[in-house]
Amino acid sequence: MSGEPEVELNFTADAPSASGKSMKVTMPGRTMPIEQIAEARGQADSFALRLRHHDARLHGKGAPQEAVARAVFDAIEQARVEALGSRAMAGVKENLGRALEGRLKSDPITRARGRDEVPLSSAVALMVRERLTGQPVPALAERGVAFVRDWIEEKAGAELDALELTIDDQASYARLATRLLEDLELIAADATPETEPEDGEGGEGEEQDKGENQDEKSDEDGGSSDSEMEVRAEASDAEASEEGEARETQEDYDSETDGDLGDDGEDGMMPVRPNRPLSDLTPDFDYHAYTSRFDEVVEAGELCDDEELTRLRAYLDQQLVHLQGAVTKLANRLQRRLMAQQSRSWAFDQEEGLLDAARLARVVINPTHSLSYKIERETEFRDTVVTLLIDNSGSMRGRPISIAAISADIMARTLERCGVKTEILGFTTRAWKGGQSREAWLAAGRPPAPGRLNDLRHIVYKRADEPWRRARKNLGLMMREGLLKENIDGEALLWAHNRLLARPEDRKILMVISDGAPVDDSTLSVNSGSYLERHLRQVIHWIENRSPVELNAIGIGHDVTRYYARAVTIMDAEQLGGTMVEQLAGLFEDER
Repeated sequence: MSGEPEVELNFTADAPSASGKSMKVTMPGRTMPIEQIAEARGQADSFALRLRHHDARLHGKGAPQEAVARAVFDAIEQARVEALGSRAMAGVKENLGRALEGRLKSDPITRARGRDEVPLSSAVALMVRERLTGQPVPALAERGVAFVRDWIEEKAGAELDALELTIDDQASYARLATRLLEDLELIAADATPETEPEDGEGGEGEEQDKGENQDEKSDEDGGSSDSEMEVRAEASDAEASEEGEARETQEDYDSETDGDLGDDGEDGMMPVRPNRPLSDLTPDFDYHAYTSRFDEVVEAGELCDDEELTRLRAYLDQQLVHLQGAVTKLANRLQRRLMAQQSRSWAFDQEEGLLDAARLARVVINPTHSLSYKIERETEFRDTVVTLLIDNSGSMRGRPISIAAISADIMARTLERCGVKTEILGFTTRAWKGGQSREAWLAAGRPPAPGRLNDLRHIVYKRADEPWRRARKNLGLMMREGLLKENIDGEALLWAHNRLLARPEDRKILMVISDGAPVDDSTLSVNSGSYLERHLRQVIHWIENRSPVELNAIGIGHDVTRYYARAVTIMDAEQLGGTMVEQLAGLFEDER
């Protein structure tokens, strides 16, 4: 089907993936249920059709740079590839349908309760599939698509209808897809991807496309249907960090919004994940907050009552029953490594100490040998404290935050057994789109370059000296509806770092778990688009080069290696538990 004789197919217990001519599909159960077989076939068919009908270089050339727009663009192209196979082969059509149903089970669109929670890439892809193949939206996602269908039809109905006419011509299809993005106001009409300098660099388009499946997975959770805010975020991204340009951005934004941004309360958009080139980021700039009067550092138990915490913790445990066993096994492996490093050892062939009975035989054989002694000594293991700092932003909603919570819980329990104190912290904002800080700024007449313009919320789930059993329920708070909002990573990192510095332990380790770059729409709308990201880089550079704290990071679906010197990126949240274990084990082995 792919037209490639060298294609290699393997099975995996993890998420399906493809790299070049090698693909991995989900392993069916031992009883070989027909549904699971069809799903695995659908995954293989999808990868094969992509090899046959998709030009990676052409796709990379036309792809937009902004994260949400790129995710939608990728999803539209994937719908074209699969539609070509569905229209030609009835069996492939059925297999692809089964594979789609499998993907939708973990897609946020099936759990959306309003327009703001619908990942735009998933909704557009399902509507394009409907147009190209005539197949209705699966029942699992029908409710989610309904939240945004009328808006998409009104904005881009003509382009959706026209896509079928160009399904066999990828270049024409990509141009139509770009027009569709413009109609949805995800990219500016006068800023098509072909005009951007990054596309002219040799081979970059192909490299971008190799990671497009992973990009789609990470960007869907951070997507938004609030197109006006996304356009403004992209406009800020395109403008560099000059103060004059920042003020222009602020004036344009003010004229469009007329001060309405802070009135939406809990119903904010999902944050966008920028990923700008290093050349955009200058090392010397002054970061500041407009006001810190409304910021808060709060214990988890203060945000909801004990009864609700108990219910949320039970819900968390129920969500991850099958995962907990696997992570616990990995944690036990970490415990064995740590205990082995802390165990005592013997120094043999000493002049004094305890008589070494194992070496008496040589004295009997040859009386000229002197008696051998041994001395017990303890392996040096520095008193250590570990802080887990977890991103509590809206794009972590769903499975990523659940797995982050249970993994942190198991790590804390494991490290406590080994005598390593553990602190678990979270960071988000108190409101979408600015909160009281923005209201104060508006009341003051909107002074230029206000700096950070939202109310921080830093959450203490478990203090370092607190026993795990007492803090266990607190982690259920991450499951609370409405808790996860926006993320300002730089200040959160400084907060966690300063808490560590105040600890008496000899060794201090800070592990950050995040799924993207810092994003706060209110701040980015009135400052340069890279304002928060530059501050994050500044903080990381200072900690890594001048602080005694050892900094480590795990990115979920987002390349954090571009920020942190010691970091790892995972594409599937289910890898988080194992990755945390390996990273911590690696740190302790380095110490040894």
